[in-house]
Amino acid sequence: MRRTLIPHVGWPYALALAKTAIEECIRDHPECQAVTPYPIGAAPLPSRLVDCSDPNCFRIVEPGPGTGVSGPYIALSYVWGEKAPRYRTTKSNLSSYKVRIDGAILPQTIHDAIHVTRTLGVNFLWIDGLCIIQDSEGDKHHELERMRDVYRHAFLTIDAGSAASVSAGFLEDRQIHPQGATVLPFVCPRLPGGRVDCLTRDVQVGMVYWVHLPRLGHCPMSYFTESDSLCPSDGKPTTHTAQRGWCLQERLLSTRSLIFTTQTLQLRCHSLTQNIGGAHHDDSNDVPRLPYAVFHPDQHIARGSDERNNTHGRWLKIVEDYSFRKLSDPSDKLTAISALAEMFAPILGPDYVAGLWRRTLLEDLLWESQSSGLASPDPGFSSGYRAPSWSWASIDGPVRFWHNTTGVPIAEVVECTLLLRNKQLPFGPVVSGSLVFSASLLRCRRSGRYDIEVDADTASYPSLTLSRFTCTANFDYEDDDAVREIWIIPLMQVGIFYNTMQGLVVTREKVDAWGGAAAAESRDVFRRVAICSFGDFSVKSEWMGQGLPRVNIELV
Repeated sequence: MRRTLIPHVGWPYALALAKTAIEECIRDHPECQAVTPYPIGAAPLPSRLVDCSDPNCFRIVEPGPGTGVSGPYIALSYVWGEKAPRYRTTKSNLSSYKVRIDGAILPQTIHDAIHVTRTLGVNFLWIDGLCIIQDSEGDKHHELERMRDVYRHAFLTIDAGSAASVSAGFLEDRQIHPQGATVLPFVCPRLPGGRVDCLTRDVQVGMVYWVHLPRLGHCPMSYFTESDSLCPSDGKPTTHTAQRGWCLQERLLSTRSLIFTTQTLQLRCHSLTQNIGGAHHDDSNDVPRLPYAVFHPDQHIARGSDERNNTHGRWLKIVEDYSFRKLSDPSDKLTAISALAEMFAPILGPDYVAGLWRRTLLEDLLWESQSSGLASPDPGFSSGYRAPSWSWASIDGPVRFWHNTTGVPIAEVVECTLLLRNKQLPFGPVVSGSLVFSASLLRCRRSGRYDIEVDADTASYPSLTLSRFTCTANFDYEDDDAVREIWIIPLMQVGIFYNTMQGLVVTREKVDAWGGAAAAESRDVFRRVAICSFGDFSVKSEWMGQGLPRVNIELV
């Protein structure tokens, strides 16, 4: 018999169970202890916090010597869902907020977070909308530099996953009947000792839910019986925070998160994810946790070691997850994952180039768009320049990496330069980027929606001395049919016999159309339009990009 999910996530008994689970994590989880940078209450505090100790007077405090502000704090991860909420801290109201914040202007999600914080016995809460001066670019940049530590050092992160907006709140009772289930009521005896069922308040009527559980193999149907309201929890609870870009790093950086899902209440730490109350949780679809190595970068990892390769693979998976998420402001594409990049830099860096790593650049360039129907960008994009065309951050929508760890390079990176928007944010937004290869450049033409043909006759560039052959390409934008002049840059040989080539499809680009990159006279300037692969069924063995002259190719 499985235990049930808790639908009353804001009730005292639910939060008491959550507090017990948190205490058990602190006491009994060696994996969590190993990645916790400071003892509870000893971590450096953020620049500002909301003091929740007085239920009748919330205020902003600025920790520092002589302020008397000390102890643990909780961070909030939530979805704004509204433009410029009126409660946010600005230069004009900061002084008054240090005295008192009018509770009447605070939205329900903030009130709920304060309630949970106080119930857990913690006095301080970090909320970005209140603890960052929202109309001060200088303060935003200063706080972005510290974003990694804000969530890492927090005693706990409250994840308001069920709230679609900051006004919605997240402590309402859940409706957890299984979707598509057949409900069969039945009469059952009173609980031992005359105890009252705290969930349904009905000691005489129980429910059986018949639901389809494909994972049970040959038994396509299963049932659960309890005297309270039961829901199988094999599926992954949906949350609004799981769909937002900023919330990914907030979850991954947190030592532990109390997640208010749409179905129940969960605690996620570095050891496990559990439903509060003990109901079964299938964590196979959980967001992967950060690898142990990023918490201990002082421990040397040899280049090419399995641990380094695994850490790199984890980064690529995180980027894939991140690319599926939404951003209210597309210009935040690099900023909203910058704290995670900072965590990975000691292992994968030091050079971070617009979402990719210089050490593994040829491999990182092999990403493909998973979206259909994307419109081709205007120069610089309608939302402003975000990244060079060779970076996954340059497009909207999900991406997937080919991730061939055993590939052999057939191109060489000569130079990679970036101009940061703010030098104080080395993992943040860029205003231009240029990548120079020493590689073969093969002129080709588009022969179908996904196929391209390499030409055997061209006067301008080295070309094959073979007949034309076809390779498969995945274009970044569906309506790039207007692009007629295209070339291939072969990057890697992969496969058991290294007889498959992977590379980029590029087209000519005006020098300053993608961020003002300057090109030397000996270089041609291109931008990426697709990723491509030649299988061994179409490529003759005498050519894998090795016998052709190389030229310097600049990609912007």
